[in-house]
Amino acid sequence: MTLKRLARRVSAGLISVAAMTSLTVSAETATLRMSIEGGAFNSKFKFFDASEGCPGYNDIPGAKHYLGSVFASDKGADKALAVGQPVQVFLFRPKETFSISAAGGEKEIRRRSLQVVLSGDATLRYTGFDNKVPTWEATGDIDVQPAAACEAGEDPQANEGLETDEEASSGDPEA
Repeated sequence: MTLKRLARRVSAGLISVAAMTSLTVSAETATLRMSIEGGAFNSKFKFFDASEGCPGYNDIPGAKHYLGSVFASDKGADKALAVGQPVQVFLFRPKETFSISAAGGEKEIRRRSLQVVLSGDATLRYTGFDNKVPTWEATGDIDVQPAAACEAGEDPQANEGLETDEEASSGDPEA
């Protein structure tokens, strides 16, 4: 009998811990509502974790940076994302696969993607395209920038040869 009582207490304790953990996790996520004006047949919004810099764009379930996808539609779809973490959003349109590969693969995906950071619930709506790069409207608690922003911290030589505002205004010929 004592063993059964002990097992019940341990089970009750584990259930309590699981409930507390799920409340903590839900407090650290926000909902991003994604949509595209006019819809997009057979297309998806794919999400990649950019918290460690530029992600790899392997979209196989279980891949290191892949966070999942939602179908692209005019009505929209919700995706729960971590608050305060940079996430790259890519609109995958199967008919453009060849042109993405021909234009450089990951670099081209990054050029066509957005990087978002949520601080609360938000919406992101694609309104059109300019040179195959989506244009968007964002509302709510969201910071949006081009996905190429992740490249600044990756390659120290990427900004080589560029003057900062401070260097340009110093007037020092030896700078």
